[in-house]
Amino acid sequence: MTRQLRLAQKIYSGTGKLGISDLLSKEDYESQRAELLRLATLHRRQRRLRLNPSLSLVFETRFTAWLQIQEELRWLTHPSDADIAEVLARCNVLVTYPTELSATLFVDGGDNPATLYWIECIAANAFSLALRLSGRVLRGRLRESSTGELAAVHTFIFKTTACCGPTSEIVWGDNAAEHTAPLSAMTRHVLAQDLNPGRNRNCFVAPAAMKRRPVTPANPTTVVGPLGLALPRCTPLRVVMRCKPESDGDNR
Repeated sequence: MTRQLRLAQKIYSGTGKLGISDLLSKEDYESQRAELLRLATLHRRQRRLRLNPSLSLVFETRFTAWLQIQEELRWLTHPSDADIAEVLARCNVLVTYPTELSATLFVDGGDNPATLYWIECIAANAFSLALRLSGRVLRGRLRESSTGELAAVHTFIFKTTACCGPTSEIVWGDNAAEHTAPLSAMTRHVLAQDLNPGRNRNCFVAPAAMKRRPVTPANPTTVVGPLGLALPRCTPLRVVMRCKPESDGDNR
């Protein structure tokens, strides 16, 4: 195991928010950056889901949050204490409790009707995300500070809300329809490990029997949501839709 791999594993399996003591100096980070970025690429690839042509989801870990902090500080010539504190606070949102997951939702595809639809849908809190994994249902909640924000990148925090059967899948949708796609064996494995990072001896080495395959919708030609349907215009656009109460017997 290389020094960079040991460091990445230590950061990943640690607990609590990241602090200054967890960071490398700019010089040390620069000397190890190439290998750490290679590990991060593998790490994220195993946790990336393509929901449809406009939406992709990347599950974050304590290591990816740490790397984001190091990358942002790298571009600051002489970061002040306030600069470091601001970067730590913003990136630490991705660091959750061991029983939770965090993910970044990307809306991509350029300036087209599908992209604009999903951006407005998320801003109006009319978009839902859930994960069925290891016999539990984890509901994704948009960060409160992102609610109503017309943006292409959003953070979701997944918390267990109910129990379910053995099926492992990602569930997403808008007010018009709900869609599901099964998780690959690799994604199922790493996300289950992310819920108990301290027990994962090496999260950067994939089991030999598992192949990394991207998750695609069961019917990739299906258009998710009515692209011709515009959300109601609100001024300001901070609409919060009332959600149905969770049920402990959710076996969907």
